[in-house]
Amino acid sequence: MIIKDDQDNSQSAQSNQAAAVIQPAQSGGQAAEQSQAAEQSQTAGQAAGQTTGQAADASAGSSQAAASDQPVIQTKAQIAQFGEVSTPKTDASSLFGAGRLTMYANHNTSAQLLSVIIETGEGGLIVVDGGWTDNADFLLEQIKQKGGHVQAWLITHPDSDHAGALADILYKHNGEITIDGIYYSFHEDSWYAEKDQEVANMVSYLKGAFALVPQGTLHGDIVSGQVINAGPAKIQVLNKAYKTTSDFVNNSSVAYLVSLNGTNAVFLGDLARAGGAQLMADHDLSALKCDIVQLAHHGQNGVDYEVYKALRPSVALWPTPQWLWDNDNGGGAGSGPWLTQETKNWMVRLGIKTSYCIKDGDQVIE
Repeated sequence: MIIKDDQDNSQSAQSNQAAAVIQPAQSGGQAAEQSQAAEQSQTAGQAAGQTTGQAADASAGSSQAAASDQPVIQTKAQIAQFGEVSTPKTDASSLFGAGRLTMYANHNTSAQLLSVIIETGEGGLIVVDGGWTDNADFLLEQIKQKGGHVQAWLITHPDSDHAGALADILYKHNGEITIDGIYYSFHEDSWYAEKDQEVANMVSYLKGAFALVPQGTLHGDIVSGQVINAGPAKIQVLNKAYKTTSDFVNNSSVAYLVSLNGTNAVFLGDLARAGGAQLMADHDLSALKCDIVQLAHHGQNGVDYEVYKALRPSVALWPTPQWLWDNDNGGGAGSGPWLTQETKNWMVRLGIKTSYCIKDGDQVIE
């Protein structure tokens, strides 16, 4: 995860639907992979006496046991069947029929985040991550305005800029909205403590929040290939949390496919190169018939080009603030260490002409 020092960056509450224009790089090459910026300190804010939670840890490993009603992908040949979870196209005039997808900018600071609400068109919602703890009040209000019924809350991984808002909503606004299911795949607590203490703190904070909701709401045992129904939408879990030898927490991201009105959107969270390579080794990604992809790790230093090439999307979602889009660490465009331009070049190479970026505010796709 990459963080820039917070700056005053008020965003308009109105939806911005203008697609970003991607220009190819002027220079002939990109620097080799550079170190990520330091993680922003995010205090979990745990109250005295807070419980550590009762959600079961999802164990890592290549073998995957599952109940009979939870399909497990065991070979690449099986992904074609799981890739055919696409919903029927009932409205050819729009991507999501009566539904819509909104990707939110950060209305509090200039920090990056991933926060998406998908309206199914039948009153239910699917939330992907949600952002920081200080994004909780804004996100809660958006959910309430859209009916207040979350059928599936999908967590990619427990970084603060992804899962913090959910934790705060559960702690401070428990019962104000309906959440049918929270889906996630976490490693054991000791793994996070060894790899990243800030993330370990967020996991503890989340599990304390999870203890406040009915345990039937929690689905920390998701498996690769599992299909989740959410009204007219279908969700496919593409992997359990990986354990890799680099970029540990980002590579533990769970990828999800969400299908609505025949349109398939893939969310990669913060998967980096090793996680993306493992995803390709596990599955034939071309079988997913991806239309929309969320660019991994806020559009830079995420999965490699080959993952996007295999997915073959026509629309790119950039959860990327202005400074990261410009690779600006304070010295002007191009002054930072981030690899955003590399990803822009990949999108041009793939012929993707439609991109939505939170640098332009909230993005709505209908």
